[in-house]
Amino acid sequence: MWKNYLKTSFRNLLRQRGYTLINILGLTSGIAVSIFILLWILDEVSYDRFFENGDRIYSVMVNSTLPDGNISTHPVPPARLKDVLLDEIPEIEAATRYSFETPMLVRNQSTGYNETGIFADSAFFKVFNFPFSIGASENHAAELNSIVISEALADKLFPRENPVGKSLSLDQKLELTVSGVFENLPENSSHQFDFVVPFELYLKENPWMLNWQAGGSRAAVLLVENSPNPDSKIAGLIKSNCADCTGVPFLFPYENLWLHGKFENGVNVGGRIQQVYLFGGVALLILLMACINFINLATARAGTRGREVGIRKSIGAKRGELILQFITESVLLSWIALIFALLLVQLLLPFFNELTGKAVIIELGNPVLLLALFAITLLTGLLSGSYPALVLSGFNPIKVLKGDSRSMHSGNGLRRVLVVAQFAASAILVVGSIAVHKQITFISERNLGFDKENILVIDQNEGIVKNYAGIKNDLLQLPGVSSFAFGGNSIFTVPITTPDPVWPGKPERSTINFKIFRCDEGFIPTLNIPIREGRNFAGIQDTSNYIINKKAVEVMGLDPETAVGTELEMWQGKGRIVGVTEDFHNDNFRHGIEPMIFMYSENVGYHYFLKVSEEASLPSVVNQIGAIFKNHNPDYPFEYSFLDEVFEREYESEQVIGKLSLAFTCIASLISALGLFGLASFTAERRTKEMGIRKVLGASAGSLSLLLCRDFAILVVVSLGLGFPIAWYFVEQFLSGYTFHAEISWTLYFFTAVLVLGLTFISIGYHSLKAAWSNPVNSLQNEG
Repeated sequence: MWKNYLKTSFRNLLRQRGYTLINILGLTSGIAVSIFILLWILDEVSYDRFFENGDRIYSVMVNSTLPDGNISTHPVPPARLKDVLLDEIPEIEAATRYSFETPMLVRNQSTGYNETGIFADSAFFKVFNFPFSIGASENHAAELNSIVISEALADKLFPRENPVGKSLSLDQKLELTVSGVFENLPENSSHQFDFVVPFELYLKENPWMLNWQAGGSRAAVLLVENSPNPDSKIAGLIKSNCADCTGVPFLFPYENLWLHGKFENGVNVGGRIQQVYLFGGVALLILLMACINFINLATARAGTRGREVGIRKSIGAKRGELILQFITESVLLSWIALIFALLLVQLLLPFFNELTGKAVIIELGNPVLLLALFAITLLTGLLSGSYPALVLSGFNPIKVLKGDSRSMHSGNGLRRVLVVAQFAASAILVVGSIAVHKQITFISERNLGFDKENILVIDQNEGIVKNYAGIKNDLLQLPGVSSFAFGGNSIFTVPITTPDPVWPGKPERSTINFKIFRCDEGFIPTLNIPIREGRNFAGIQDTSNYIINKKAVEVMGLDPETAVGTELEMWQGKGRIVGVTEDFHNDNFRHGIEPMIFMYSENVGYHYFLKVSEEASLPSVVNQIGAIFKNHNPDYPFEYSFLDEVFEREYESEQVIGKLSLAFTCIASLISALGLFGLASFTAERRTKEMGIRKVLGASAGSLSLLLCRDFAILVVVSLGLGFPIAWYFVEQFLSGYTFHAEISWTLYFFTAVLVLGLTFISIGYHSLKAAWSNPVNSLQNEG
């Protein structure tokens, strides 16, 4: 029986080649998009889920109450909390402290590389059981001068040798011995490092971390098997050891941090999981649009298959058998589309990975992927074929064989609804993708209040600190270099905030938080930040003086004209405000411009900023700069980035969303156009006799063409009327997340309407003109 169904299905598909091609193109596009998004989602949900005891690993988080009453959630508990957790919480089997990933120079006797590593205590590899290829994880931190390295770093430093027992230097300060080699970390690990050093060395360098009010490192615990989360027991541990502390620790499942690591005011509000939901919804929407094409075309062809149904029923075929026949055709078509979709995905996968910054591959041996592909294809076939099968199998054989066309033209109402739904979805996607693109363009083109072009950012290292004066002097001798400066952090999202500043007239219970940025006298001129009042730093003599921005003047309640000279007390002691800058963007565009204080420093921080003259040849100057750094700092590789690239990385997530949205919108529009093209073909074919009569009666080709286009145009206009309000709501929700955002005017909706209507007329124009220009004599003879 099934063999007969398959043979008949193949014959029907080959007989109606145009119909089959349109459906295969639509279903291939829809399934290909679904596969791309499925691969992306599978990669996202796999992050940090490869540990043997992953369900027992928890990250130690802290809710800290700010002076204004808001709650800040962060993964940096006091370093001393770890020992208290082990002593007082029996549900905890092991606990570890570890630093944030830090780039450092790792050298053997002959070569060195800037590599990323962490400081971690002896329990790190018990909590996070990354496998070792040489040595045992228990050996980590057994000796204070030990280091464990990755296979990749071992291959770099000790090719074809056993590195265990060999010596390494770290940042030219620590002499360490390799005690083990761990396997390279998986791509889907949120931890990415190539060496691990004992945490006690970190504490020696940063003794301030032993203060209960200080953070600076991360912590994680491994719970005893089958133990509940002991949040209620640990909530008061910081307060009981530090009366002035406001932090409340809690445990958060480590496996959930990647997707659900966003907190607002102490409450978990999701995170990257929202992108998973967004693109999962887009995949479903596009797949539904492809299915709508199938349904519309199948019901439109009812007239051509009515006699087939009538004959089959007259010789004894049952309705259930006919339903199975039609569903077999749609499922077969889906499987054919899957083959083409897999080929298309394999071809475009490198571009997709480049777009998303991932390295996903099609692993057909992955049972989860296979099951998902099987489910997508089968459901697509069933969804596409079920309604047409029910409609076609329900024809009355007597009426059909007598030529009663009314029974064969059922489904017109549903087709109109589906066309409206399809184009409404297209309109929503078009408006949404253009809005995202406009916001990204707005961010990239907005005047930040300082220059970001032609500025090199160079990470600080010990070699630069020791040779700073010589490096700076030689750099400023280069004709292509305008200035060279030190700046503590990223200027785009200054991370350090505090309510500590004291000034005359400060309210007793002030809740104002200020961003703090350490820099030398060259930083403000290098980034060309305008000084509104007063002066720039003059050098080391301004160690206790401060520069503030205009926003800080406002929130402090100072007179802009007399703010310079006002006394200000900060961590560096009492000093004076010597300058006021214009406001500039010192945080993500999702937030407003924050009050900010510049503190003088020549080395407390992470970055150097070097301005290259616009007239200079950038590649040539960069080579000269590199030669100077290698001359003064030969042990460290010369590495740099451009400030505008650093800025773009701050909005990498938005850029990925924008590019994917644009790509998926184009595919959705293509699917809609294909469906409309097919519908127009069958509509024109069914109305051939009507066109012939109208033409004999004097109707022009233009009026006949517009007659055929009118019905579809009305449906598209209705779809725009339904889709635009929904699109407006989602766009407003998206833009409301930004304090600074692009303005979306009515022109966007007008452009979308023109685009969708233009697509409509292009899709149906060919068939309309072909029907209008045909010879009425032939059409009347054929329809007679």
